[in-house]
Amino acid sequence: MTTDDAGSVDAGGQSIRLIRRLVLINLGLVALQPVSAGLSMSGYGGAVTVHAVVALALQVGAAAQAVTAIVLWRRGRVPGWVAGFSAGLLVMMFLELAVGHSRRFWLHLPIGVGIFGWLSRQVGRLKAIPNA
Repeated sequence: MTTDDAGSVDAGGQSIRLIRRLVLINLGLVALQPVSAGLSMSGYGGAVTVHAVVALALQVGAAAQAVTAIVLWRRGRVPGWVAGFSAGLLVMMFLELAVGHSRRFWLHLPIGVGIFGWLSRQVGRLKAIPNA
């Protein structure tokens, strides 16, 4: 069991491991998006459906990550930046969905790249937390 500076107890860093798993799942889903978009532009008809389904899965995944992180932060199990990062990700995912749906690809693509970087950075920061 580990105790942080605030005095909260987390059995062996389970909370950080849970958040890390959610982040990795979302990172994997984000990595699928450019592949499905490229296949769509290459003329594969089903790729648009795959892109839309993965986008929906990302919305669910980002919501799960945000809710989990906020609950764990309120219980003192994860640092506040984890909750803030996760809530910010959820907002960015909704923005990404909105601009993609409205076919503003000039904005959709850079936001997608930013989300990939955002999640990659979060993975690195979560690995740096001791006892996780």
